[in-house]
Amino acid sequence: MKMNISNNGLNLIKKFEGCRLKSYKCSANVWTIGYGHTKGVKEGMQITQAQAEKFLKDDVKKFVTHVNKYHQIYNFNQNEFDALVSFAFNVGSISQLTKNGSRSRSVIISKIPLYCNANGKRIQGLVNRRIAEKELFTKKNTKTNKEVAIEVINGIWGNGEERKRKLTANGYNYKAIQVEVNKMLKAD
Repeated sequence: MKMNISNNGLNLIKKFEGCRLKSYKCSANVWTIGYGHTKGVKEGMQITQAQAEKFLKDDVKKFVTHVNKYHQIYNFNQNEFDALVSFAFNVGSISQLTKNGSRSRSVIISKIPLYCNANGKRIQGLVNRRIAEKELFTKKNTKTNKEVAIEVINGIWGNGEERKRKLTANGYNYKAIQVEVNKMLKAD
């Protein structure tokens, strides 16, 4: 089952990338615009807020796909997935962090804070980002998928796209909850 980034994950990326509508050189000396977008960015370039949002959504897809490659090994919950997509968005990959899927969760957690340098220098913004990613990775959803599925059946989360939006915004794996809902409804 493939996962997607939730609003919590996107907001984490937005918080640490910040949004600049005029091109600038980031701490790694790369021309950047919007929320950390680098492809085709040149000095003096300007974009709208809507373009910045589109660039972010397009850029994040690559990292969602990348983290999903490891999902079958780890069966990430939504918070873990979101934290790792944010990490990959910033670093480029989680392959080294996970040692190509051979590290345990506890080792991954211990290694996240080590990725805080740019051009050989420790950057406080990266230290803060790694702390936030580690906190999100280790944050447990307060309810099990089964408990949330019961709430879904009882109509608490709404229907259709509204339900999907609310569940993902609250850090839950929408697809996993739908599987639970379907199991419960078939059992009736």
